[in-house]
Amino acid sequence: MLSALACVVGSLALAADIELHVGLKDAAATGLSVPRLADVPAHLRSLRAEGRTEAAVIVLHEAHHALDAPLVLTPDEVGEGLSFVTGDGVEATISGGVMISGWTPGDDGQWYAKIPAAVEGAWWFEELFVDGKRATRAREPDAEDARVVTAGADNRTSFTFDPVQVDASGVDESCEVVLLHDWSISRVRIASIDRETHTITVAHPIGCKAPHFAITNFEPHPRFFIEGGARLVDEPGEWALVRRTGELIYRPRPGQSPETTKFIAPRAAALVVASGTPDRLLAPVSFTGIRFAHVSWPIPDYGYAEGQAAFYEQRGDSASDGTRDAVPAAITFTWARAPRLDRCTIESVGGTGVVIGAGCRDGLIVDSIIRDCGANGVMLGENTAREAKGGPWWQTAPQQVATNNAIEYCLVEKCGQRFFGAVGVWVGLAEKTRVEHCEVRDLPYTGVSVGWRWDETPTPCRETLIAGNHIHHVMQVLSDGGGIYTLGLQPGAIIRGNAIHDVRANVGRAPSNGIFLDQGTTGMVVERNIFWNIDRTPIRWHWTYQNTVRDNLFVLAGGQEIARYDRARPEDIAYENNEIVPDVSMVEKSVEAITARAGPRP
Repeated sequence: MLSALACVVGSLALAADIELHVGLKDAAATGLSVPRLADVPAHLRSLRAEGRTEAAVIVLHEAHHALDAPLVLTPDEVGEGLSFVTGDGVEATISGGVMISGWTPGDDGQWYAKIPAAVEGAWWFEELFVDGKRATRAREPDAEDARVVTAGADNRTSFTFDPVQVDASGVDESCEVVLLHDWSISRVRIASIDRETHTITVAHPIGCKAPHFAITNFEPHPRFFIEGGARLVDEPGEWALVRRTGELIYRPRPGQSPETTKFIAPRAAALVVASGTPDRLLAPVSFTGIRFAHVSWPIPDYGYAEGQAAFYEQRGDSASDGTRDAVPAAITFTWARAPRLDRCTIESVGGTGVVIGAGCRDGLIVDSIIRDCGANGVMLGENTAREAKGGPWWQTAPQQVATNNAIEYCLVEKCGQRFFGAVGVWVGLAEKTRVEHCEVRDLPYTGVSVGWRWDETPTPCRETLIAGNHIHHVMQVLSDGGGIYTLGLQPGAIIRGNAIHDVRANVGRAPSNGIFLDQGTTGMVVERNIFWNIDRTPIRWHWTYQNTVRDNLFVLAGGQEIARYDRARPEDIAYENNEIVPDVSMVEKSVEAITARAGPRP
């Protein structure tokens, strides 16, 4: 057996009787071998059908493994357990992307390539990765956002713009409007533009159906920009794909050439979908030392109306019933025992990075990097929508709650790249969830979000631990969030020993804070945290009840308060033994102790 395989199998305590090698050139001595990763599920099903149920290890021997559809893993493939590892000395990537070549330089300084599948409706993408980095989809204005001047009569489907802010000459029906609400966004395609009256009409309503998502509810002149049109490609590094002609356009950066620049467009909608059932949980599935990249998630034809944390509204032909689903993930586990990602990287994806969702037990993401996601980085638990025997699962089948799942020693950064209301780590209805020793940074909205009920009604959400994390430079685009955000009744929940800093003053209407404890938050203990460089108050309470704040360090500028109260009573909060200092240098050793533990271990 390969030395790397022996090490991994030993560390995972798997009695792996099946070894399946992918891409190994000389397979004579190894036994089972398949040429492509995509062939693995079918090969495993065949073995299981023969009665081979024992744990299996899949060894990846090549650096690049392309998928155009996800690996679907059920009990019929997994058997008693399944591990994916890399061969000795191999740095393996599982990619859902396609290399784009055949570029032709134009007389206008731009490069052009053909994507015939776009014309046929077989392939549409809204991300392009150039030399390993997310390229800028063409937009107007190029830098600062514009402001709505006035909304139309219904406050949903049209608005006027300032021609000084927006050059409308390149805007047409191939573009989409991106409108920023306080804590969420909408992306809706343009139906028409009247350049004489400076009016844009969109193809579907902006905002979720709830009244407060109307165009001007949060601000009289909300921010917006326009994205995606071919004639908006006017800055180096910008690109656009034209649906009608299948033409891909890129304006090169200085020093780039068509021969040496690497273009990857995502095609697969997911990379891994691993799921059992409530009555038959999936046996442990793990991935070790693997990079996952290039997953596509174009917005629906009816647009993207975000409610919160990258949950978007589902719409039928005529209207919405108010249902919201999360943007899908590159990797999804549901109804699984001990799913695990160890020393993995998930990056350059259009939707969410990874979900350990409904019914999962003892899941762990450790020593991993999750970055450059269009939506959320990591999601643990689930929302309230699923039906279980005649009602919401959390009421009729609370025993199905996701339990004892964790993310530890990970770096989560630059998520929400397309859907700005996304968060780094989302914990929904789940119990005994841990978010520990992670660095969470560079996000447009909240760092860590916990809870999914907007009042104090009991749910299965309890005993969450958010501890020893380094959370900073969040709330970079939207408002009404924080380094940590909470909702609902959460017995036994603890926010402990986190370093939270550099939360900017909000651009939207509502404040942004170090920790924002929102509606219904009850039973929360906030202890031994350190806050500094928080432009507003380190803590904000909104419609909350009995909670405890103790043994925290607050670095506050002159006159700055520890907390703000919005529809919350100060007397409901127990403050115990907290300390205020004027300079972060006075607590540098404490800061260093926390930040040194956070993020992937070397």
